[in-house]
Amino acid sequence: MGLLRESVDVCFGAKLVRGAYMLQERQRAQQMGLPDPICADYSATSANYDKVSCFLLDRSGPRCHFIAATHNEESIRLVIHRMEDEKADRRFVSFGQLYGMCDQISNPLAERGFAVYKSVPYGTLPEVLPYLARRALENKGVLKGARKEHALLVKELKTRLLHRGVTAL
Repeated sequence: MGLLRESVDVCFGAKLVRGAYMLQERQRAQQMGLPDPICADYSATSANYDKVSCFLLDRSGPRCHFIAATHNEESIRLVIHRMEDEKADRRFVSFGQLYGMCDQISNPLAERGFAVYKSVPYGTLPEVLPYLARRALENKGVLKGARKEHALLVKELKTRLLHRGVTAL
C-alpha cells in the first residue's frame, strides 16, 4: 500500500465489511479455480476483520481513510480503543451500519464525534429484499441487536414519560 501511494501519488480508501459478499466471493473463487476465500467460522471472520481494521488504522491518515462497516460492537470497541490509545485522527476513520439497524451503536458514536454513515439499500422490493435477507443471514447478531435496541428504546421511553409525570408504562 505504501509503495503505491508514494510512487503514483494516490490516496487509499476502503469500506471494511464482514461477510457482506460471501456468496459472490465463493462463486468467483470456484469459477477461477481458487481456494475458498471465506473464513471457516464466525470467530475466524471476527479475528480477521479485527486484524485488518488494526492494519488499516495503523496506516490511516491524510492519504488512507477507511470505514469500519460493521454491526459488531466488539470490533467497533477495538477500533475506538486503538484510536484513543494511538491518538488517531478521527477524520480518517468512519463507521457504518445499515439504516434502521444498530442505532444503539450509531448514535453514541456520532455523539462522541465519530463520523457515522448509514447504508440505505435502494431499488425495487425484489431487488433489495434478497440483499437485506442476506445481511440478516450473514449477521447472526442482528436479532440479538434488535432485542437489545428494543430494550433500550423501552427504557428511554419510560424515562422520558416518567419525567413528564406519566406512569402508564
